[in-house]
Amino acid sequence: MGKVVAEYRISPGTAIVYLVQAGQYIQIIDVEGSQCSDFLAFVESDYSEEIDGTVTRTLNGLAMPQTGLLGKYFSQNMKPLLEVMQDTCGRHDSFLLACTAKYYEDAGYPGHPSCSENFNRVLQPYGIQRRSGWAAINFFFNTEVDCTGAIVSGEAWSRPGDYVLLRASQDLLCASSACPDEIDPVNGWNPTPIHVRIYDAAESFPKAIGRRATAESPVRLTRSSGFTARIQTLTDDLTEYNGFWVPNRFAHHGIQDEYWALRERAALMDLSALRKFDVTGTDAFNLLQTAFSRDVSKLAIGQSAYGCLLNLHGGIIDDGIVFRLTEQDYRYVGNFDSDEVWLNRIAQQFSFQVKIQSISHLLHNLALQGPRSRDILRPLVILDPGYAANTLDDLAYFRFATGTIAGIPALISRTGYTGELGYELFVHPDRGAELWDVLMQAGAPFGLLPMGMLALDRARIEAGLLAAGREFDDLTSPYQAGIGWAVALKKPSFIGKAALEQIKPHPPRVAVGLVLEGNEVASHGQCVHPVGENWRVGTITSATFSPILNRSIALAQIVPEYSAAGTLLEIGFMDGMKRRTRAIVGFLAAYDPTKSRVKA
Repeated sequence: MGKVVAEYRISPGTAIVYLVQAGQYIQIIDVEGSQCSDFLAFVESDYSEEIDGTVTRTLNGLAMPQTGLLGKYFSQNMKPLLEVMQDTCGRHDSFLLACTAKYYEDAGYPGHPSCSENFNRVLQPYGIQRRSGWAAINFFFNTEVDCTGAIVSGEAWSRPGDYVLLRASQDLLCASSACPDEIDPVNGWNPTPIHVRIYDAAESFPKAIGRRATAESPVRLTRSSGFTARIQTLTDDLTEYNGFWVPNRFAHHGIQDEYWALRERAALMDLSALRKFDVTGTDAFNLLQTAFSRDVSKLAIGQSAYGCLLNLHGGIIDDGIVFRLTEQDYRYVGNFDSDEVWLNRIAQQFSFQVKIQSISHLLHNLALQGPRSRDILRPLVILDPGYAANTLDDLAYFRFATGTIAGIPALISRTGYTGELGYELFVHPDRGAELWDVLMQAGAPFGLLPMGMLALDRARIEAGLLAAGREFDDLTSPYQAGIGWAVALKKPSFIGKAALEQIKPHPPRVAVGLVLEGNEVASHGQCVHPVGENWRVGTITSATFSPILNRSIALAQIVPEYSAAGTLLEIGFMDGMKRRTRAIVGFLAAYDPTKSRVKA
């Protein structure tokens, strides 16, 4: 990775100490997988100042620091000691002590080695007083707090070679262990080595989080899009989303200004985290007709359709858009790398002659949305011949065309995720910065602002649009998620059809919009009750305060008997009983339910 100035192999059941200078990097590597490594850090000039998990959780508002804006570890005096630069595991612990002699004694193993005693031994030469249990940062230790409040643990999620990369903010004395615990599954019942590398301060490592598309896939680090360089000049508040760095909000504007720019003028956002797959070959149509919920036979060249990939029991694997590029060539744009795996499995199952190729690295995309978006694009766009639309004004809803934007080759799609008139613009990442500059300059007279994910989430909730992991998962059917209209049950056959034919007449829940009394905002997962009752009739999936409606609104999934418009319900705050807020069932899309704005 870079210039190594020191490295250490920690044998199973032991611990070491090492010095790190400010600016240097510490890489803690799980060599064989499923091995915990407890970590301590002391300010070298004053060993009484040390890493503190409680202070770190409090200042970050997170159980563990995450790569990005909230990625620092602090001392008990709130001094930053380290910053997380890269993390390929993502599952660690800061609540529990490093294992102690008492833990093993209570379990019937007196005299068993422990991380705390190992730390006492290696820290003694530095005059650091021994402790019965060290409040360490426990890397790769798999713990969580369950719904009963219990802290439970299991085998470490880390795979061979997984690591955490930290950057020291101070000169530090550090200690790391290879946990000796083999009496429970935390180390996979078999303690193995930990490796530590120290990299030179002159190195420059990008901030990144590791992701895998499937359990067998190699880890991939967070990427920048073709627009990230421009975005980083406007905000430091970036977060990892689906393998890409995306902005939460922009400096000097904030969520409110970004939101109103979208609703009244225009907003520009980076949606490059979407996954793009070209589906080509003689059976490209047959594959998509089998895997996708819409009737692909109805698509003309230059037309697209929103729908779902479904499993056998009618659950939504992903939602996305199919574009018909030519007579035989299609493009699927969804959310996950694993969509490619699923499509390939179906192709193999049915012996389809088709090629599915990920082109996510070749096409990054901006969304230009808002009532003035057409005015901004109109003088910049020249469409290629051969499409139904000759000009941008001719480009209808869910139609697309290739062409140029100020001379930059692009695919221009009349689609969006905001409930406003808008376009999604797909370009090669090498031209991304150029396109960003062109649009920001052209949009300035119209009041165009860049927009982050927080304002986007507010807008899509107002518009009743779905988010994976909130409104749907692979146990949720389209009829429960509120997109039954995106299922072509009249198609002769497709994955999940038989199950959906049974579900459609009697879905267990249906999606509704709720308008709350007062301004308090509900939260994902909160329960919905009949008025005055303790039993539940549904669950909140997403919620926000709508500035344009001046009301607190929510999306929810409710049993059909309580889903009629005008039904009065209660949302349970806190424990669901101590405090309730009343809400009225309304349209799924609280804002522009007839979609007149997106179709303008």
